[in-house]
Amino acid sequence: MLDHNWECLTKEAVNAYSNHAFNDAVNLNKQALSLLEVSFYDDFNHDVESTIAAASVSFLNLAESYTVLGEFVLANAQYENAINFLQAAMMRSAVNDHQYSIIMRTLTRIRCEWQLFSQSHFSELPAQSNPLMETFSNVVSAPKKATHH
Repeated sequence: MLDHNWECLTKEAVNAYSNHAFNDAVNLNKQALSLLEVSFYDDFNHDVESTIAAASVSFLNLAESYTVLGEFVLANAQYENAINFLQAAMMRSAVNDHQYSIIMRTLTRIRCEWQLFSQSHFSELPAQSNPLMETFSNVVSAPKKATHH
């Protein structure tokens, strides 16, 4: 089950963000993400939907906090980190069809968020971000591997 401390840190981060304490929001979101990563696979097997949602929230909150701070390259990196994190979870050999479906839906959502971010901040981002997005688009549209259970 998701760590209660993750929920508390995430709520504190949201409050910090709401109070325009964006650096605090970044630090709190990083702490929450670190807690999530420690227990991710145990939590994933217990409650896949909540665990994947929590990972998505952590990465997207970090991206939003960095965006408000004008740290567009760091914000962009959070979308990439989210994708890499979820792809690693998806590549686990024990992922069943239900888990795979949840990960794919979440990856698609992150892709949409990333595209909106990239369109809004195109001039602030390095040119290398476009090939990353294209690579990700290929992964999301790729057919499901036959080895999933």
